[in-house]
Amino acid sequence: MAIGILYESGEWSDYALRNNIAAMGVRADLIDTREDVDEEKLLFYRMIISRVFASSVFRGHEKALKRMDAAIALLREHNIPMLNHYDAHYYEISKELQAITLAGHGFPVPKVYGVYTPAELFQIANGQEVCYDNSGGLPKQTRIYYPCIVKPDCGGRTAFTYILTNDEELRAAAGMMPALRFIAEEYISPGYGFITRIEVIGGVCRLAVKRSVTDNGLSAYHLGSAYQIYEDCPNNIKNTATGVMNLLKIEMGSLDIIENDHGFFIIDVNSVSNVSEDNTEMFNFDLMKETAVYAVEKYRLLRG
Repeated sequence: MAIGILYESGEWSDYALRNNIAAMGVRADLIDTREDVDEEKLLFYRMIISRVFASSVFRGHEKALKRMDAAIALLREHNIPMLNHYDAHYYEISKELQAITLAGHGFPVPKVYGVYTPAELFQIANGQEVCYDNSGGLPKQTRIYYPCIVKPDCGGRTAFTYILTNDEELRAAAGMMPALRFIAEEYISPGYGFITRIEVIGGVCRLAVKRSVTDNGLSAYHLGSAYQIYEDCPNNIKNTATGVMNLLKIEMGSLDIIENDHGFFIIDVNSVSNVSEDNTEMFNFDLMKETAVYAVEKYRLLRG
């Protein structure tokens, strides 16, 4: 028996996770969801790890996301556990679902105006009346207040993410957006000049870093953000982080949090953590190794 790792991007971290698991004496196979997943092969594994990112849609891997529905249904039917839990994948691919769930349980999140198509956002920017189908999701407001942030409901790595201050900017942004669903939220300023990133493994905050905000107001490694270990990250933030992950059934993942003089706010939750080799050296912490250790412990418990 072995661990199967569903992946779609071929990141350094995917291979690092597999190699770290193998180094502990457990067979681990990468299963490429860019191709059709063989059901019989999938049932061979005693445990599955999901590493299918929400951002796959921007790398031409839309089919990988679609294949996850069938894979999860098959795993559920045969009671093959997945890390993270089956439900966690759907939080990964919908910021709307994250917002509904977290707000409903009293966690601090930005105010959400709704989830819109680019055409709807263009109409709002022009002050036009728009009729919405609000069934099954957040109610859509007919007005968006500025400053706001608009980003793909399923996405990541700051792709097609806009901080907007007026209708003219919203019109321009809507004209550049792909035909996807976009969530529009209250923009919360990072009052201290950084975004807090927390990595949680097994209900424990294993790493907290400060990630600087760049000139465009966004924060990401590929944009040139600087990282710093957050040695004195407040306990109430770390406790909130573990509470969020427990609620969303994410045993291995990360959160992005904005802090300012008004408190702190959860702006994103990821059920698939990513890291590069130079990050490992930078933090003096091997996230993929520690993730592998946790996964192998879970696997060995399953084997009895």
